[in-house]
Amino acid sequence: MTTSLRLVSVLALALVGGAALTSTSATAAPAGVASAGPAPLAAPRALSTLPSIRGVAVVDLQKVLAETKQGQGARKRLEDSSKAKQEKLDQKRKKLEADTVKLRDMKDPQKAAQLEEQLQKDYMDMQQVYMTMQQELAQQESRVLEDIYKNCQTIIDKLAVELGVDLVLIRDESTVLFVESGLDITVELIKRYNQKYPS
Repeated sequence: MTTSLRLVSVLALALVGGAALTSTSATAAPAGVASAGPAPLAAPRALSTLPSIRGVAVVDLQKVLAETKQGQGARKRLEDSSKAKQEKLDQKRKKLEADTVKLRDMKDPQKAAQLEEQLQKDYMDMQQVYMTMQQELAQQESRVLEDIYKNCQTIIDKLAVELGVDLVLIRDESTVLFVESGLDITVELIKRYNQKYPS
């Protein structure tokens, strides 16, 4: 998530939290009666200086990744890279399996010990290749996501101004549980993204 989008989410939570604080501050205990709990918090002064929000919109970034031409191309490159790395790993695994069969059938104890030692080294090597492969794929994916999110940000900035929207949230099951369909600007974002970044 870019810094700008993260800041917007924090501001939204601050606004919601401020409303909850001001509604609970009216429940103070009557004079002369001991309070049952800690004194209610007063709303921070800084919240009262924030402007009211004209409009809110949401964007489904998973859909953007899946449906933009750049996102589809990036996913294809990641899949090809993953496939090539997996083939390399499969070759090492097959060699290990074949050598394990040889070890079972070997009669010479000295040669068996040498082969067993080599098998252990090959196994460690295969584990290292696997770990490196996972790290490389994660780094590639991270770079792709960062580029696409950055491109989305420039389009969303202009789109929000055009629509008179002050707050754009990322549509995610853990943060946005319900959205009225008219507030979702993902389709327009994808359309503009494909125009600006055709490949």
